[in-house]
Amino acid sequence: MQLFMDDKPVDAELLGAGTLEEGLREVQETLCAPRRILVGFRCDGEDIAASAMTAALGKQVSSFDRVELFSSTKEDLVVETMTQAAASLEDTETATQNVAEMLIQGRSQEAVQRLGECLHVWQQVHDAVCKSLTLLEMDPLATAIRDETISSALARPKDVLLQVKQALQAQDYVLLADVLQYEFADVTDLWHRLIARVKQEAEDRASSN
Repeated sequence: MQLFMDDKPVDAELLGAGTLEEGLREVQETLCAPRRILVGFRCDGEDIAASAMTAALGKQVSSFDRVELFSSTKEDLVVETMTQAAASLEDTETATQNVAEMLIQGRSQEAVQRLGECLHVWQQVHDAVCKSLTLLEMDPLATAIRDETISSALARPKDVLLQVKQALQAQDYVLLADVLQYEFADVTDLWHRLIARVKQEAEDRASSN
């Protein structure tokens, strides 16, 4: 079996004889530099989809002919993650406004379906920010964003989502359009600032190391 770390061949015995998950833990402890972490892997030339990740990690190392590992610093990983999160937030901001326009035009069924997609992206962005905060060991209660803590900023969409839920239950699509056009816009601006703050923190730490 062949093993590569960041495109460089390394001793395949480092993965051991157990499961791939056990092998990756061993590589993290023995091969990665102090500030680097494993961020991805490829098996037999194929990227592993998120839905297949658990199954792949549970397989025996011996079931693969080639395993490629990729590492990064925590700071670089957060910068990349926040860059992607900002782009996703910008895309869903446009999509949310399109949903509001659909509602105004009376295309409620299509609008509600698209709204569900937008909310899914919001959840992904939320998860990305939370994981980045954990990687950087930032205290969400001790860092301010636009005169409120990161913790408070992360919770702000809950109020808007409650208004969305109430409007949907009442089938009040005029109210729903107003919420999406105005309330969501304010929270989106706050989250852009939040993402930029976390990204800046990672960049500052990277430049100081």
